[in-house]
Amino acid sequence: CTTVCANGGTCSAPNTCTCAAGWSGVTCANPVCSPVCANSGTCSAPNTCTCTSSWTGATCTTPVCSPVCSNGGTCSAPNTCSCATGWSGATCTTPVCTTACANSGTCTAPNTCTCTSSWTGPTCATPVCSTVCSNGGTCSAPNTCT
Repeated sequence: CTTVCANGGTCSAPNTCTCAAGWSGVTCANPVCSPVCANSGTCSAPNTCTCTSSWTGATCTTPVCSPVCSNGGTCSAPNTCSCATGWSGATCTTPVCTTACANSGTCTAPNTCTCTSSWTGPTCATPVCSTVCSNGGTCSAPNTCT
């Protein structure tokens, strides 16, 4: 052989290399990956893929999310989270309240409202009266008995 057979390849006939397992090409310089590297990954050594920054895993088939998905969300594509029930947002950090919080209440966890001091209840729709309404009266607005 006028050229050198690389990576353990042997010269088996004039200018013909027989490659060792994991290598291919005229001079046995090309690594072989089986299965092939996906998503623009490159075969850098036999059965070793070098992935782009958007993918990871043995064959570059696992997407990368940065920052990571929170609250049980899963990375479904590069930098794309699929959120668990009750969460939304790019990284699943925004809680979802199926019934909106009323009277300036804030959704602080899935279906959990945190109310201002003047309101209470699951959706902050029940007014708070600092004194008990007397004579059968009801609390109709914050600190207002009717």
